[in-house]
Amino acid sequence: MLKLSLVTLTICFMTFAQTVEAGSNDSWRPLFNGHSLVGWHNPFDWGEASVVDEEIVLTSDKKFFLVSNKSYKDFELEAEVFVPVGGNSGIQFRSHYRRNRLWGYQAEVDTSDRQWAGGFYEEGRRGWLVPLKGNAEAQAAFKNGQWNKYFIKAVDDQIEIRVNGMTTVSTRDAVTSEGFIALQHHGEKGMSYRFRNVQIKELTGCEPLSLITFGSCCKQGRPQPIWNSIIAKNSDLFLMIGDNIYGDSEDVDVLRQKYALLGAEPGFQALRKQTRILATWDDHDYGVNDGGAEFVSKVESQIAFNDFFQVPDGAGSRIHQGVYDAHVFGPVGKRIQIILLDTRYHRSPLRKLESEMRPVSEGPRGPYAEDNDSSATMLGKQQWGWLEEQMQVPAELRIIASSVQFIPSEHGWEYWQNMPLERQRLIDLIKDSGGRSIVLSGDRHLAEISKLSVGEGNSALDIYDITSSSLNAPSGGGNAGEPNRYRSVEEHYPEVNFGSISVDWRSRNPQISLSIHDVDGDVVLRNRFRLRDISDEKKSH
Repeated sequence: MLKLSLVTLTICFMTFAQTVEAGSNDSWRPLFNGHSLVGWHNPFDWGEASVVDEEIVLTSDKKFFLVSNKSYKDFELEAEVFVPVGGNSGIQFRSHYRRNRLWGYQAEVDTSDRQWAGGFYEEGRRGWLVPLKGNAEAQAAFKNGQWNKYFIKAVDDQIEIRVNGMTTVSTRDAVTSEGFIALQHHGEKGMSYRFRNVQIKELTGCEPLSLITFGSCCKQGRPQPIWNSIIAKNSDLFLMIGDNIYGDSEDVDVLRQKYALLGAEPGFQALRKQTRILATWDDHDYGVNDGGAEFVSKVESQIAFNDFFQVPDGAGSRIHQGVYDAHVFGPVGKRIQIILLDTRYHRSPLRKLESEMRPVSEGPRGPYAEDNDSSATMLGKQQWGWLEEQMQVPAELRIIASSVQFIPSEHGWEYWQNMPLERQRLIDLIKDSGGRSIVLSGDRHLAEISKLSVGEGNSALDIYDITSSSLNAPSGGGNAGEPNRYRSVEEHYPEVNFGSISVDWRSRNPQISLSIHDVDGDVVLRNRFRLRDISDEKKSH
């Protein structure tokens, strides 16, 4: 049996003119590959899903749902379902969830004598929307003791359900326009519910991401002129990498007040209206300087974080212990996966140097020693398992947001090198997944671009870590001379800055630009390379 907790959202940017219905069978895509549950997850603490004979099999003694990783708006869906007599199930669509709770539309699968299979129900809210009572033709469509084929079409507020080719529901409902697909086990003990040939045809067009901006370290009480330059870039997405406020308090009311100061900043308000914002946190918005798993108010802090960033119900940051989450943007062939790590909630305590152990160096060094204990963790067991699953999600490019630096290994402040085994584990995971990954980081109140080359021959690839910090609280040269042998650009930039990633999808081997911009938006650091340079694909291709 396999129980999954993978959460990934896939999002398409579209205009009205781009919204089209695909007219050929080629646009149908399997939601279940017949071999594994990749693409699905179970957000409940109970219930089991397995793959047997190319079928999804659900078993439980309590109601639960197996949920798609991707959210869908307008679509056609087909699935075959077998429920033994006495069982009750359903196919959810445009649904939402939190841990151990799901709500949204449902196409009923019911073997009872009332014969309402194929009816339209809303789980967790209004209940029956279109029961089949009195509709003898629709009631006769579902056949007990055999496989039944379901068809669901949702376009704008129009909902159609067919069972074995018979239209059982044709109605309008505008309450929910987008959400997840899910398969239900109603909780009948000892019964197994089976699903096969699950496929979907999306009825919307997608535009790829071509420009992403990001930054970190914003002191909410200081002037923030940099927002105007970020707005001027008109990026597809803005990522906040941590220290988004300087909260530094165990009192959640204090954190909320400081978030409110950022929210009231006109430049930030304007950016929020123009550009979608995704975020993770670092120590100061987490609530304690250099803090980790030991922070006493981390649960309350997570709620405040999610509320400020308007994280929707059912998103990873709402249901995980920690604010880690993932999203996929763009169509097949141009997909960018955004992975937001949480390097605070589960992180082990850092090991401090004793004064006599402090290394001698030409530049400034921090107070932390390397901890090679195998039990020391940056992400925690659950987040590591989630990340390993995320690295299997299909995408042409992965952007991994880490609040602290990943590649640098000398300065001795907070970074992945505090726990070298954890750093190597992420390097290996990136390499084993084929590369195609760029790490974004913040924290250091300077900007720099680092590069690590791994592998040999045709499997050799580069891993980049682009650090952008700070949005309005720079070091101003205070950490000049900080060692980093991995800098791909000789200089670092210690003044106010933000970062950008641009991808030119017009080439078969897209060009990627990593840039650091000053307060006026001008480029001060830049690296350009091809997607294949960070992939283990053969360079001769």
